[in-house]
Parts: sequence; C-alpha cells; structure tokens
Amino acid sequence: MKLLFGPTRSWRQILVVATLLLLVWGLPACGGGSAPSSSQSCPSLQGPATSGLGSIVDVLVANEMKAQGLVGMSVAIAKKGKILYTQGYGYADLSTCQPVQPATEFQIGSITKQFTAAAVLRLWNAGALNVDAPVVAYLGSYGFDPRITLRMLLNQTSGLQDYLGFPAVNSWIGGVPEQTVLSQIAPAPLQFAPGTAYAYSNSNYFVLGSVIEAVGSTTYADFIKANVFQPAALSNTSYLQPAAFALPYTATQGPGLIPDPSLFFSAGALWSNVEDLATWDAALLNGRVIPSSVFTVMVTPASVPNYPQGGPSDYAMGWVLGTEVGHPFVWHNGETYSYTAFNGMFLDDGFSVTLLTNGAVNEDTPFLNLGEQIIQGICTSAGTAGNC
Repeated sequence: MKLLFGPTRSWRQILVVATLLLLVWGLPACGGGSAPSSSQSCPSLQGPATSGLGSIVDVLVANEMKAQGLVGMSVAIAKKGKILYTQGYGYADLSTCQPVQPATEFQIGSITKQFTAAAVLRLWNAGALNVDAPVVAYLGSYGFDPRITLRMLLNQTSGLQDYLGFPAVNSWIGGVPEQTVLSQIAPAPLQFAPGTAYAYSNSNYFVLGSVIEAVGSTTYADFIKANVFQPAALSNTSYLQPAAFALPYTATQGPGLIPDPSLFFSAGALWSNVEDLATWDAALLNGRVIPSSVFTVMVTPASVPNYPQGGPSDYAMGWVLGTEVGHPFVWHNGETYSYTAFNGMFLDDGFSVTLLTNGAVNEDTPFLNLGEQIIQGICTSAGTAGNC
C-alpha cells in the first residue's frame, strides 16, 4: 500500500491507484513481459551457511525475507569492489522456479540518483556546466524559479514538490513525455525558499536528467551508458528493462508492476545487479568516474536543516552520510512498485553492502535496518571483523 524510492518513505497512495489502474485498464503487470504466477510450489533452497560471512548474512536475510514475505533477494559484501561474499536467495520467477543468482538483475529505484549525480558532476568537471548556475540557464522554456541551481537539485534543497505526488501521475504509469512532467514540476508552488532547507523530492533528479540531455546533446540513457557505465566498467546496468531479470512480486506473491521507464526516468528507472553495484562503489571511490576531489563534493551534505522537522540534513548528492561501527558511511536505498534496493559503503576502506529484491517492503526506510544489521554482524564478530 505504498511506494517510495528514496531514503525515507513519505507518501503511500500511488501503489493503490496503480493497482486499480491495472484492474481497470488491464496494463501488463511486468512491463510487457509474462506475469509471474505463484500457482507452482517451488522447493526450499539451500539453508544458511555455517561459517564465515555467510553464517551471519544468510540468517539475517532469511529473517528479513520471511518478515516481509519476499520472493527473492540478492546480496553482495565487497571491499573496494572485490567480492567477499555474494549469494542469491529465493526465486527470480516462481512460475519456473528459477532461483535468484548474484548476477540476477533488479530495478534499483532511487539508487539511480547516484548515477545521475555522477553524470552531472562529470559534466561539471569537464567544464560543460556549472553546478551553481540556475536551472533556467539549461532549461529556459519551463519557467523554473531562477533561484534554483543545479547544486540545489543535487542536494535536494530546491524546494520543488515531488512530481510523484501530483494527481496526474496516475495517468503516467504507461508512459509520459518528459516535457509533460517538466511542465508540471516547474510552476508548482515551492515547499520553501530555494537553498534554505532539505526535502527529498524525485523532481530534483528528474530535472537533472533533462539538464544532462540538454548539455550532452543526447538522451539520458545514452549519456550515462557512455559516460558513467563504461568508465565504471559496468556490464549489467541499464536504463531499459534487461532481457533477463527477476520478475516483480507483491507482498502476496502475486504479479508486481513495472511502469514505463519514462515515469521514473533519471530519478529511479535503472536496473543492475549486486555485482555491478559493488563495482560501482569501488569505481567512485577510486576516481574512475569522477576525480576524488569531486567525489568528496558528492558525499558532502548541504549545510541546511531538514524540512519541516529541523535538524541538520545528512543528504549529499545521491548519498546519505552517516557513521557505522566507527567508519564514515554513505548509503542510499530505492523502492519502486515491486523492487527494493540498498547500497552502502565505508568511505575510508571501501567495505560495501548491496541488497536487491523483487518485492516492496513495509519499512519507513527500506533495507537500512537490514544493511546496518549485516554491517554490525560482520564488523563486530570474531573471525569476520577483519573484513571491515
């Protein structure tokens, strides 16, 4: 009964509407693919490992999957891109009993924002744009408030309302022109004066995708493939739905929904697997995508309060900054209609945890708790703490 793809869940109505649309309009649940079926009873898979990292990770994942009613999950524990432990759990397709593998691809929701931010920062580093320039300098025909800069979009401090909360979004699930969304985002009343506070809004990263297209003179999908995926050596990350992927499921293990990618666009449409995301973390940390000095900007939160509750914002640019077991830690999660994702790493030594699943979870901050449990379990247990 909810949809989020951001660090914390703030609204819950869209999935209800989407479900009704599926019933009324007969939209394909799996984005044009075959709808999954739970009519076939699949056998139980392997039990938890009894030693090493698996003895910690497997139990925690099994508990989470049972608590959330999840069909499948994939996990990778890595350090500077080197896989320390990876495992698939449950099923990618219940109709054929196809198990999840570490290479299985899932939609990653708002983890997409890391890629969008990196693309903008790469253009900035190349001198192709200025992150402190106003949005109107690049998208002049939409009437954006001239006070809003690209940096504010990156830090989520623009004050733009979240377009996924607009009434019109109900009709966009099957596809929407980019210009239609921009034309509704730009004139909507701001939540606060630009640059004065932080509030998570998918509109910020949707607009950034359009800026990338305007500056790069190509589509968002083509730009990030050539300028982000390839420098990072990612072979299983894409904008469009891949040929082979984990089918989506609801909490009752019925068919889930994959909307047209134009709905989420540069705010949440990407697909990947845990192995590629571990590689991605290392590529950012070692400067393969953007220089280390620019990556430091990427993981530094804006010095503004949260809106409306107050307190300092910990949101940077596609990353949330915190501390885990004494390490500086950045993370971001994502949740679309039928997929949930988490990606986090230590900034000092590159230890990372990535979680992907083909279902939505009932948590206000999806998978943050599971990610923290895994980190705590590995980093404080005799015999595995050296991996941190």
